[in-house]
Amino acid sequence: MAAPLALSISVGLVGIITYGIHDLLTNFEENGCEMTYMFEFPRYQEIDIGNIAQDFPNYGLHIYGEGNLELSGIPVLFIPGNSGSHKQVRSLGSVALRMAETHKSGVHFNYFVVDINEELSGLYGGVLQRQTEFVHLCVKKIMTFYKKARHPPTSVVLVGHSMGGIVARGLFTLPDFNPALVNTIITQATPHQTPVVSLDKDLHTYYERVNEYWRSATGQANLRHVTVVSTGGGHRDAQVRYALTRLDGIVAEDRAVSASTTAVPKSWVSTDHRCAVWCRQMVLLTQRALFDIVDSSTKQISQDADLRMKVFQHHFLSYNALPSYLTHANSTIKLDPKAQWEVKSERSWTFMSRKIAGTSYIAVPLLVEERSDSLLVMSNLTNPEWLCYCEIPSGKTSCETCTSLSAHSRLLPPLYSNTKFARISFKDIPVTNDTHIVVIIPSGQRKVSIMSDRYNSDERHLVFHLPNGWDSVVSYPISATDGAAMLKIRNQSVFYSLHLAGLALPTTAYKALILPQRCRRHSAESNEGSVLRLNVPWSNEETYSFSSYGKVASLAIKLQTPRPPSLAWDWHLDDGVEPHLEMFLHPYCHYQLRLLASAPDSLGQGISIYTYLDLTCPHHGKTNIMGPKVKSVF
Repeated sequence: MAAPLALSISVGLVGIITYGIHDLLTNFEENGCEMTYMFEFPRYQEIDIGNIAQDFPNYGLHIYGEGNLELSGIPVLFIPGNSGSHKQVRSLGSVALRMAETHKSGVHFNYFVVDINEELSGLYGGVLQRQTEFVHLCVKKIMTFYKKARHPPTSVVLVGHSMGGIVARGLFTLPDFNPALVNTIITQATPHQTPVVSLDKDLHTYYERVNEYWRSATGQANLRHVTVVSTGGGHRDAQVRYALTRLDGIVAEDRAVSASTTAVPKSWVSTDHRCAVWCRQMVLLTQRALFDIVDSSTKQISQDADLRMKVFQHHFLSYNALPSYLTHANSTIKLDPKAQWEVKSERSWTFMSRKIAGTSYIAVPLLVEERSDSLLVMSNLTNPEWLCYCEIPSGKTSCETCTSLSAHSRLLPPLYSNTKFARISFKDIPVTNDTHIVVIIPSGQRKVSIMSDRYNSDERHLVFHLPNGWDSVVSYPISATDGAAMLKIRNQSVFYSLHLAGLALPTTAYKALILPQRCRRHSAESNEGSVLRLNVPWSNEETYSFSSYGKVASLAIKLQTPRPPSLAWDWHLDDGVEPHLEMFLHPYCHYQLRLLASAPDSLGQGISIYTYLDLTCPHHGKTNIMGPKVKSVF
């Protein structure tokens, strides 16, 4: 009797594990990355590195170009990762060439790339030190090419994919490396925290040495001029989990930007490990950021680390469509005295127009209802300065100037829709009986859509205490069919936020469904609909989902990184530390929200995390399980 029972249990466990592995490898969004294309035939011109080649016969240095090559720009060195090819530089290199042709600064970038023989540096750490030493020599070699340049560089930008990002940081541990040669590092899908798999002692030793230096007081002092950006691919990257790509506890907080590609504005896509180098959305914003950190006087990368951080935060974290990261948040806007004004006092209203003939302003009074304390405005206006506030005294219908609120804007998918919103809390601005929020609508705008919702935050910012794992198991399958939570939303409501108290572990997974009901007949544009956003305050890992007007919207509610132990378990809305599901809805529909327990997602997350833990255990022992046979391959 015991044998059949043991066999049944074993078969059941194998089935559960298999189900989890299947979910891990298949249950994620479709690849939303656009391709980057070359306008001319790409060239990877090999550079004569002289005596360096004698010590590193299997390595090489190339420069990317299309057409003529001109070594008078800003040097960037691309470092491929595990089994990576030097040809992976072409997406960044080609986009940089195209942008330079139209960029008003007149600067351009020279993209160099090291060929490290497609070594398996993610599996065998014995090659990492040699790669680091070779990259060091290449950086010094690159600098020699600019001795006669009109604007000679003082540093080289490093871009590393996968393990290439670790090699970039490893440069600073070399005793003869001059730290001034590098002040900017951008990494793509790089496991900074620990190796993905630690199959030999060399890999563990290299990581330990690099991260200990960056954490040490000596390292912190020597690295104050270095800014580091790290992006992770989200759930599609089955090789490197986003939690491993974060720079927490390694790079000083005021010199590091960590973000999931799902959260990066105007990206909003999850990238698998390979497409991180060619995903057009990410390539474009990376190159825009590089152009923005150029000092206009030296035509080279700015030496001001604080300025570079502002640029990177602007592009990778909080892009608000304003043309400059230095735009003052409370700048004064002079309004057109001849423009048409309209006052809208309704709690919720919608404005749509096929074409705007002349500049107009919509004024929204704030203190109309005693219970209102917040206002959300959502639009597709293309003018950067689109929202402000001013005082319109009783008896008057307009104001001459207003104070900008456009810095509060955040963009929403879908891509190219130009959908943006601003959520204004009345306590954040000086509010009187005459205070109005003003929407600026310039002439010539087409297919304009503006929605506004004035509300009380106690009624829209709700708290839901998620059941623990045991409760979900006990109530299964009801929790997966009828839902763990249900919320009915009446029409004319544009925004709701559901704080998910208790969502702390990646193995806790749900599926959010927004079911539209009784939608008004409406000739909707393709970009009209509803947007769901899972906002995780501690890790810049927001995920989004868009559905067209009248269609069901769904979003996986699962974390990419666990809740940090340092965050207190205090479920207050103002703390801003709880993950929350934000719903941007169309006011012409009623909605029903359902939260369904998702066993497949929980299993997939568990397999991802605990398989990783099992594979990283060997580095604690003395045995090199890869052995000398693998070492001889390289």
